[in-house]
Amino acid sequence: MDARFIGFGGARFLFIDDVLGSWGHGRYGRLGRKGESLSGMGRAFSGQSARRFSSIVGASIVQASASGKGIGGNQMAGKAGLPKPKSSPLRRIATPLALFLALVVGVVCAAIEPAAALPSFARQTGQPCATCHTAFPQLTPYGRRFKLMGYTTTGGQYAFPPYPPVALMLQSGFTHTNANLGPQGGGFSTPNNWADLAQQTSVFWGGKITDHLGAFVQTTLSNDGAGVAFGWDNSDIRYADTASVAGHDAIWGLDFNNNPTIQDPWNTTSAWSWPFIASAFQPSPYAATLFDGPFGGLLGPGNAVSAGGYVFIDDSYYAELSLYKTPSYSLQNHLGVCCATDLLGNNITFDGPAPYWRFAVEKNIGEQSIMVGTYGMLANVIPNNIGGMGTDKYWDEGFDSQYQWIHDRHAVTLRANYVIERQQFGNSFFSQGLTSNPVDYLRSLKLQGEYVYDNTYSFSAGYFNISGTPDAGIYQAIGPNGNPSPNSAGWIFDASFLPFSHGGPGVWPWMNTRIGVSYTMFTKLDGLTKDVDGTPGLNASGNNTLFLYAFTMF
Repeated sequence: MDARFIGFGGARFLFIDDVLGSWGHGRYGRLGRKGESLSGMGRAFSGQSARRFSSIVGASIVQASASGKGIGGNQMAGKAGLPKPKSSPLRRIATPLALFLALVVGVVCAAIEPAAALPSFARQTGQPCATCHTAFPQLTPYGRRFKLMGYTTTGGQYAFPPYPPVALMLQSGFTHTNANLGPQGGGFSTPNNWADLAQQTSVFWGGKITDHLGAFVQTTLSNDGAGVAFGWDNSDIRYADTASVAGHDAIWGLDFNNNPTIQDPWNTTSAWSWPFIASAFQPSPYAATLFDGPFGGLLGPGNAVSAGGYVFIDDSYYAELSLYKTPSYSLQNHLGVCCATDLLGNNITFDGPAPYWRFAVEKNIGEQSIMVGTYGMLANVIPNNIGGMGTDKYWDEGFDSQYQWIHDRHAVTLRANYVIERQQFGNSFFSQGLTSNPVDYLRSLKLQGEYVYDNTYSFSAGYFNISGTPDAGIYQAIGPNGNPSPNSAGWIFDASFLPFSHGGPGVWPWMNTRIGVSYTMFTKLDGLTKDVDGTPGLNASGNNTLFLYAFTMF
């Protein structure tokens, strides 16, 4: 790669003079494969920052030249009903599985043309999704910078205005558990083997609004054991720009979002972390922290909204401070998201703003990047918004790390995330006597590794563990076993195929699909390895779940 620095108006712009195109066109810059461009990312980067950025861009685009992919929506997982003794003959699987496979075959057999990322992002930038993703929704170093710049990068033929950056998503799945869980609600009356052809259907606004303002806004229609529901989903709105002060280059921005950690550029924190898709019928541990757990935290999209700011200095040092507030129950109801509950089942209401902080360091060396960081939140909660009895104080502190190696057709990513939560029950213990202890702790650990070949075949494995203080007042309510422990642990394995990484249907060349199989294996669930939920003979492994899924973006 031949790189030149050219001075203009006191700032230097990087030009990359090879098949990748050029970087540094006027104020914004250009980047892309031959015959393409990507503008909006090169605002006054100079010196070492420009050199670091050029290496990141080079690695991303070289990988992208072979293939592309898209991004996904939020995770969905919930605690299912009480398990029953296992009984699942093959004939019970055949019919719903056939329906699911028919949908998959229909998607894969479409005519093929060049494909790209979240369709609205791809149309806006003109880039294949492998520029920003290893296997969606996991971001590359370049994808993280696209997000930090407020989703405003352009260069494609269909940027806004005039073309609105709208996209659609459909998640379909087939779920089988080792033990029959009994009939579910929402019309899923069989005791096991649920085929949900529309587990989640989403509409997105994803992309630029103005030169510095962009948004990722999702609304979702869900169809699962809880019935059919429509509501406000993950949303992240940003104003972003660049600056250079005292020889240090920075991306800075203002951020407004509706789900703690949805704004994070790394796939280690809860909102965009592994597992990236789960069954709506997936049994899950009862315990979770405010924003983290094996399948997500207590707070979901729309349960808390924030305003904050961030800065990314010298392409390495990231800092963010945001303040979260819970919307009124009435507003949450109108938005279809009411309401998040604590482990006692009480609605969560913040007493005043809850500060959220994030600090991270990312270093990029050639084809490798490594990040170490910390993040946290301090929230005073009024259970059920009934005043005069004090508050419960939640202090969450997280520590995370990610290593990524992207070389030609190979991508390896390793992730670790650990959250410890201190729960001080000024209300629930001292005023209401609902908990057994005045102070409890929860600890959530997730470790995950993934290999992706040619942006088409993804293989991942991960371990989860949540543990904490025994509390009969909280955890005895899990089932009739009277067990007071929050401890759960297990493994998740996933293999997926992205058939349109090298081409999408001719009728819609930006379409993308991820087809996969996931298996969740419990070694302990809610403190028990056997007689789980008070069911004699039911081991934790009875909740092991096989999930076949198709994840399609339009």
